[in-house]
Amino acid sequence: MKRAFRAVAVTAGLTVAACGNTPKPDAAPQEPPPRALTIGIKFDQPGLSVRGPDGKPRGFDVDTAVYIAGKLGVTPEHITWREARSEQREDLLNSGAVDFVVASYSITAARQQLVSFAGPYLMAGQDLLVRQGERAIEQPEDLDGRTVCTAEGSTSAEKIRRSFAHNVKLTTRDTYAQCVSDLIAGTIDAVTTDDVILAGYAHEHPGVLRLVGHRFTRERYGVGVRKGDLDMQSRITSAIRLMIEDGSWRRAMEADLAAGGYKPMPAPVVFNAPDKEVEPGDPTTLDPELVNAAKAVAATSNARDWEGFRSLVCPETADAIDEIVFQYTPQYDKTLGSEVKNAGYTNTVTGVTQTDPNSATFAFHETFTNVPDKYRSYFKDIDYTATMVRRNGSWKLCSLAADFVEP
Repeated sequence: MKRAFRAVAVTAGLTVAACGNTPKPDAAPQEPPPRALTIGIKFDQPGLSVRGPDGKPRGFDVDTAVYIAGKLGVTPEHITWREARSEQREDLLNSGAVDFVVASYSITAARQQLVSFAGPYLMAGQDLLVRQGERAIEQPEDLDGRTVCTAEGSTSAEKIRRSFAHNVKLTTRDTYAQCVSDLIAGTIDAVTTDDVILAGYAHEHPGVLRLVGHRFTRERYGVGVRKGDLDMQSRITSAIRLMIEDGSWRRAMEADLAAGGYKPMPAPVVFNAPDKEVEPGDPTTLDPELVNAAKAVAATSNARDWEGFRSLVCPETADAIDEIVFQYTPQYDKTLGSEVKNAGYTNTVTGVTQTDPNSATFAFHETFTNVPDKYRSYFKDIDYTATMVRRNGSWKLCSLAADFVEP
């Protein structure tokens, strides 16, 4: 990023003594100016990114941006914060006005045509914010004939009209904060966007507003970078991985979001788009027992044979793998419950590769059936990547990563 990481060429000259012509030694080269970044964030999202009384931004998105900047060699005092409203993000990135955007920026197929994404760094889901005493609105279907507000440039309200409540009345404002003011004033019935954003407003107005608590989409927040800037994309993705691995992600989550009552999904699996595929290995070089173990993982999952599935898993990672599997299994979804009780799924092994006699990777693809159309954006197809390790002659599943497949 030439604009962000600018260096000034400094020429060292000779100084002449006032009383003679004896030249002095060359002057020491001047230090180049510190690296700087301009980062786009929201200014009106409590818990994620909001300006405090001192004018400085704070929140989970801000902490994520500061961490990333640090890994890029930029200290907080050399960050310029630029407001990035929903409808402005693509223009800010592709005009070069900002170096990257951390602003509740959901990764979607349409947006990937306009910008590149690093991450994701957070998983959220669309929900509703209503007045505390409102009991007639508990899910998006209840909004028929009601008025719902979202920020300009967001697709959240249209999602409700398209999939849940065809007769909902939509209104937009420049910011979510304005929608919230309208809700408190009673001129609208609900505000819709991602739950992590709405939870911040509910926490800011205790006893006045409440989060319904019915996620009906899954949103992956990514860091937006200029389209095609693969170097920046890769460096930021690496920084996000480190943030999750070293505990900084969890600490920021607890300080910025969980303290306000938000119940987050687990830290997302971080990928670097475009995703790397696990190519099928040469059958003549793969351990036959490895191939059988990979097929058994998919088969026991498809059969809902969780005892058999768990027998194939490394004991020390079994709980973490269970959390991923159950989070993405319709029958165990605590948010939607009976609405997807008839949904099914099928896992198919798509590639196996063996790196050495005792370690391997395999990929499998999960498709869902009998999912109500309105929840198609919630149960998208999933690509899993699994790490296998041979212990005492048996192959075990020791890690599992999941990534949604954008339609």
